[in-house]
Amino acid sequence: MKFKDYVMLMGASLALGFILSWTIPNPQPTPQPKADTPTTTNVKGKTALFIGDSHTANHSNGWQIQLSKLVGFKMINASIGGKTTYWMMEQAIYRINESIDYCFIYGGANDMWNGGVPQEAVDNIKSIARVCKGRGVKCVVLTGFDAVKCTKTNNLGYPPRYGVFQNMLVNQDMEGATVVDTRVVDRKDCWDGLCHMAPSGHKKIAEKIVKDLALQRI
Repeated sequence: MKFKDYVMLMGASLALGFILSWTIPNPQPTPQPKADTPTTTNVKGKTALFIGDSHTANHSNGWQIQLSKLVGFKMINASIGGKTTYWMMEQAIYRINESIDYCFIYGGANDMWNGGVPQEAVDNIKSIARVCKGRGVKCVVLTGFDAVKCTKTNNLGYPPRYGVFQNMLVNQDMEGATVVDTRVVDRKDCWDGLCHMAPSGHKKIAEKIVKDLALQRI
């Protein structure tokens, strides 16, 4: 091959390589899916209002105290033993305002004990949820313990009636409220026949709330 022909051939090869480098895209590595990173909500310093009956009125080891210590809530406890959801609804109207960040509702046991209609008690709690929504407050409703499994009482209508009420809370539209199913308490966590809870039961409820709401521990 003559030198001139060799130079021309080399030039053509270089030109072809340059053109191909621009027209043929370089293969890119296939992106690997990122591992899911669990996210939690930091509520430290947020104000939480607790409205309930005797199951929230334990002022030494109650679930509301354990929850507040776990996540850093500033706690306001407006719970009194023996109260019904009608009373809780009244409390909500007067106590819920823009300074409250979270409102936890744990009620219905006394309504069901006294032969109340489950749907009426649920509707009272829905009313509380609507008050919360209107005032920009996050509403959280607890089902309470499993009355069929945990109670020992001569009031035979109470456990199944309470169970119907709890299932309604879980299955109905609760006006924007988040329902946490806290039927995680065992009979061994109860201090009496109506399952006023030992510290172990209160701890289980607090832990279930932290898990279901993905709250950040402090």
